[in-house]
Amino acid sequence: MRPLLYSLLIVLASPYALAQGDQSEQVAELQKLIEDQTRLLSDQSAQLASLAQRVAELEGRAGDPQATSGGLVALDPEPGPGQDTDRTEALDTDEIGMEQKQSLRTGKEAVIVEDAIALSDTMDIYGSMRIFAEAGADDPTLNDGSSRLGIRLARELRNGNTLFGRIEWKTNLVDSDSEFTVSDGEASDGIVTSSEETDSVLSTRLGYLGIRFENIGELTFGKQWSVYYDVAGWTDAFNVYGGTALSVYPAGTDGGAVGSGRADNAVIWRNARGKFSYGLQTQLKTSSDSDDYKALGGSLIFSPNDDWEIGAAFTTSRIEGTFEEIAGDDNSGVATIGMRYHRSPWNLAFSVAQWNNHDAIFFADDTLIYDGFGAELFASYQYSDRWQVYGGFNYTDPDIDDPRVDSDFGIEQLLLGASVFATEESFAYFEAVLSNQKDVNGERVDSVLSTGFRFDF
Repeated sequence: MRPLLYSLLIVLASPYALAQGDQSEQVAELQKLIEDQTRLLSDQSAQLASLAQRVAELEGRAGDPQATSGGLVALDPEPGPGQDTDRTEALDTDEIGMEQKQSLRTGKEAVIVEDAIALSDTMDIYGSMRIFAEAGADDPTLNDGSSRLGIRLARELRNGNTLFGRIEWKTNLVDSDSEFTVSDGEASDGIVTSSEETDSVLSTRLGYLGIRFENIGELTFGKQWSVYYDVAGWTDAFNVYGGTALSVYPAGTDGGAVGSGRADNAVIWRNARGKFSYGLQTQLKTSSDSDDYKALGGSLIFSPNDDWEIGAAFTTSRIEGTFEEIAGDDNSGVATIGMRYHRSPWNLAFSVAQWNNHDAIFFADDTLIYDGFGAELFASYQYSDRWQVYGGFNYTDPDIDDPRVDSDFGIEQLLLGASVFATEESFAYFEAVLSNQKDVNGERVDSVLSTGFRFDF
């Protein structure tokens, strides 16, 4: 009986003994692995310490105890003078890595790179490609719809302020800077030749630098949208036409000289407090004939809620010399009041303007500068994600008493259009101008129809 019991005990104890043997082997293997890893970490720590010592020597701080301490190199959890924990993604990892390598160099270059890394940079490249075909009384034409390409830059400073800038170029997608002309001179024997135009294919639309303060708004310098356009621009929303009745772009210009559109040489301060936003503008420039030039502009917008805006704006200039001789007065100015409602699917805007010596008609041997009144309406309805319909009118009543100008001269336009969106940034459109106006000679201005495509990026 006892041999049988002994045999049974041996059978029952065998799995336990085997398990104990396996655990012993596993513990031994783990201890060996820990020893190997510890030895490897020790070797790497020594290498890192040696590298830190070399870096300290290159940067002239060989006596720094943190740089020469033994063991693992400690990483400072706080950003150093050349880093920013809120850095944006404007610079990718390859560029950041290169700047860190450059910062190991000694001398002035390292300081410059350190200062650059200390700031947070953003860069935005944008553009709009616009082409439309127009048909009216004349033959159909293919036109550029004011295409543009631009860059926006911003840099956050340690004190919470922001440096920013923008440059935007006007581009032409359908023409070059030369044209073909037919000559009957002996040199060309009547063959088509090429001659240069005065207008550049690539020209500056906007270009300015500014600083945005945390509590007192932003200050900008350069060629930029005027404070007058802060209000007058509400109705300048058509794809091709429109924006012609508030004297934003007088005498066929972009309004730069008189500060009503994209103002030249402008210094502008803008700010917002509660339900009010406001701006002040001046222009530090001289006239083309070096005449005395002084300019001032302002805007005030009240927003009682997120849907409504009511605003008023003006710009005025005092231009002595040649302008004064032509206009009979050295003062030129325009003022507007308007209101806007924008709540999906509706966008409505209406403005009126009065101007003094702020628009011009060019004759063969003379220039007529005149006063006037204008009104603009823009209304759009987003029918669906793909369809938008819009319309409005432009109307002007020039104040001119000159026998060379027809008494019915002015703008009377009804505008209708529709846009079909392929994506949020690209769409085709149809836009028509139904005209009831007459030109300076009293001749009827034809109605026109356009169709085009716009691609933003």
